[in-house]
Amino acid sequence: MKQNQSNSRRTSRAKRKKTKLILFGSIGIVVILIAFVTYSIFSHDDNKAGSKNSAYASAKNGKKNDDNGVKETSTTVQTIDDDPSDDATPETPEQTGAQTGSKHVTSYDRNSQDWQAMLQTISSAIGIDSSNMTVWFLGSDKSNPGGSVGTVSAKTNGSQKYRVYLIWDGSGYKATKVEPAS
Repeated sequence: MKQNQSNSRRTSRAKRKKTKLILFGSIGIVVILIAFVTYSIFSHDDNKAGSKNSAYASAKNGKKNDDNGVKETSTTVQTIDDDPSDDATPETPEQTGAQTGSKHVTSYDRNSQDWQAMLQTISSAIGIDSSNMTVWFLGSDKSNPGGSVGTVSAKTNGSQKYRVYLIWDGSGYKATKVEPAS
C-alpha cells in the first residue's frame, strides 16, 4: 500500500510541476507579446507623416509646457528664397526687426515674431482667439518644403483639434489648408 501512495504522490507532483511549467511559460510568452505590441504601437517611425506622431514625439521627448499650453520646441531655422536673384543682401529678422527682405527665415522659437504671426494666421483661419488656443504642434511641414503646419484646439476640454497648413507669401503667413485633426 505504501508503494501505491508513493507512486501516486510522485505522479501528482510531476503533474503539478509540469502544469506550473506550462502556466509560467505561457505567462512569460504573453508578457513578451504585450511588450512587443506596445513597443510597435508607440515606437516613432520616421516614414510616417502626420502631427499625431510629431505630437507624440514631442510629448515623449519631454518638451516644456508653458502656462498657455504651448509646447516649446527647439529653435529651427528655415530659409525660403523669395527672390532668386543674388543681388539683394539677405537680412535677418534680428537686423531689420521685420519679416521682409529677399530671404525669409522662419523661426519656430515660441518667443519669435514668426511664431506670433503663425499663431495669428491660424487663429484667423479657424476662428478661435489665440489667447483661447492650445498649440499641440507648430513646426515645419515635411510634405511641403518652406511650409509650416500647426495643430491647435480651443482650451475647453474635448474641443476639436485642427491642423492648419501655412506658407510664407512674401509679406506674411497665409493658411493654405485647414482640416480636422484626430
